[in-house]
Amino acid sequence: MNFTAAGVAAAALIASPLLLSATMAFHSPVCYPISHSRASPSLFATIESQQEQQAIQFDDQDVDISEDKQQQEELRATAEETQKKKKQRLFSKHNNNFRHNNNKAMADPIFLQKRTETLLRMTSPENNIIDSVSLGNVGGGNMKVDKRTFDWLIDAWAYSGTDHAVEYALKLLKRMEHFKDRMTMGDEDSDDYELYPDVKTYTKVIKAIANSGKEDAGEQAEAILNRMIDMNDPATMPNTYTYTNVIDAYARSAPSNAKAPYSAQRLAEKMEELRATSSSELVKPTARAWNSVIGAWAGWLGEEMPWGEYVGSGAERAESCLAIMDELASVTGNEDVRPNSYNFNSVISAWANNGDGDAAFRAEKILEQMEILYRQTGQEDVKPRTVTYNAVIDAWAKSGELDGAHRAELLLGHMMELFETGHNVDAKPNVRSFNTVLNAWAKSGVFDAPVRALKVLSRMEELAKSDWDDVLPDATSFATVINAYARSQTFGKADSAYEVYTYMKELYDATRNIKLRPNNIIYNSVLNACAFTMGDFEEQSRAIEIANAMLMGLDESPYGRPDHITYGTYLKVISNQMDPSPARTEIVATVFQKCARDGMVGGMVLRQLREMGMSDEEYEDLVGVSVWKAPSLSDLPRSWTCNVIEGKKLRRRQFR
Repeated sequence: MNFTAAGVAAAALIASPLLLSATMAFHSPVCYPISHSRASPSLFATIESQQEQQAIQFDDQDVDISEDKQQQEELRATAEETQKKKKQRLFSKHNNNFRHNNNKAMADPIFLQKRTETLLRMTSPENNIIDSVSLGNVGGGNMKVDKRTFDWLIDAWAYSGTDHAVEYALKLLKRMEHFKDRMTMGDEDSDDYELYPDVKTYTKVIKAIANSGKEDAGEQAEAILNRMIDMNDPATMPNTYTYTNVIDAYARSAPSNAKAPYSAQRLAEKMEELRATSSSELVKPTARAWNSVIGAWAGWLGEEMPWGEYVGSGAERAESCLAIMDELASVTGNEDVRPNSYNFNSVISAWANNGDGDAAFRAEKILEQMEILYRQTGQEDVKPRTVTYNAVIDAWAKSGELDGAHRAELLLGHMMELFETGHNVDAKPNVRSFNTVLNAWAKSGVFDAPVRALKVLSRMEELAKSDWDDVLPDATSFATVINAYARSQTFGKADSAYEVYTYMKELYDATRNIKLRPNNIIYNSVLNACAFTMGDFEEQSRAIEIANAMLMGLDESPYGRPDHITYGTYLKVISNQMDPSPARTEIVATVFQKCARDGMVGGMVLRQLREMGMSDEEYEDLVGVSVWKAPSLSDLPRSWTCNVIEGKKLRRRQFR
């Protein structure tokens, strides 16, 4: 953009209420009104007709159904019913998470804290009034003081997800141990034995420690394990579940503890030693325990070398666990340690997140191994399911391979074939399957990636109109297509991204389907397309126009408010689409000031501000610190950054 073009665009922006409002808030439309006639329900049909030769060949992937269609339908119906009954049995057997998620008392940390503090106060050593039945009405409610109450609270803290869960779990355990010490010292008339901690109690405390994910969680959990062993009491002797939870503690701390995977595998191998030297099978290795070891290795960065590099592959170590497990099962006859679909899936995910050049090939090879095992044995516990295929598709999406998106889409077609023919009804693609393929095209760098992505999106809509309700496109689907435009070299990408957004919003307005409700990610994706639009003056002016509409539209909408990504991306639009000028500086200042008032000055905002090329005086007037001092967020007023939420927490919040 030349200076004249920048001046025209800036003048238009300066004239808008965005920049001249006395309150510097977004209230009125921008001076360039966005025409909603640009997008319509026929959007995809129009693109298809124009780009037919570039269409994704779903037809080539659709398999021919055999002539005996009725027999196949019966086969599929029978298989679906069998799987439904099995899932119901598994749910009844393993419903701990369901119980914790649906018990309102267990999910209320304020209630737990009050209940715990009341119990600790009632059972204080200073109160010599305790019996094993009841302490009556204390604090306005009757609380039965027994082991079950202590265990219930410890269990609730384990799943509470709060920062002080471990603290309260340990306090409760310590109080129970106090009563055991009283009995040990000879208080024969006491009924305190009913409050003794047993192996279940200690295991629940270890679970609380594991769920904390803290760096020293593994060491802290193993210290309790060793205490249990040292007691040499049958009631507190660690069992398989105890060891598994300690291993899990190491696995969850692995991202911040480089030694954690070694300790996790050491304990899994210790479980086999204990099994081999005992006739009781109180402790024996299981596929569940080894899955935590696999998880620990999955996040391993490698051995840190003196020069700062990391050598080794966590995914490679994770995959080696499968061979160890298979050998243990074959040699010892312990089928509980034989690798199952959960173990295979964990290794596939490890490869998907690995980043090595052959990661996707390795992930697909494991999938092929599962398919062969299932065909040969018919065992349900090695059967690849939708989640398995999705993980391999994700590996291709992240692979960076030239044909990664094509391979991902071929695998999606394979899933459809398996389901349609009834050979594997548990491989039915879902919206995540399609969204991952969309992501593969968005990241592919292929010149026609946006068109390919649009065809996948259209296919999802077609299937959803039949009996494939679980593939109806959601907000993530549309955001990913928009990202495909943003990453492409397509002329008019800002307009195209805006059309996709408008089409989605029209669908939401017509259906009120909550999964189609616009959110920050959608708005930010359109802004990103505007930021990387290339072309002539008209193209760049249109990008600024759309960016203005998206920023102000989000601020005025019921869908959310601009966050630090929104502001940072908008500043990127201004940086890329306008030449330096006093007008641009004024725009940047106004947007930054509102961003600061909203408490949304995050790392991206600061980075974009530095890249604007402002003078040191202009920068310091805005930030209060010289640009040469490279200020960080900690150098800014807390009120400027107080609402910034980053990473996974941000994504969870946006998709609530």
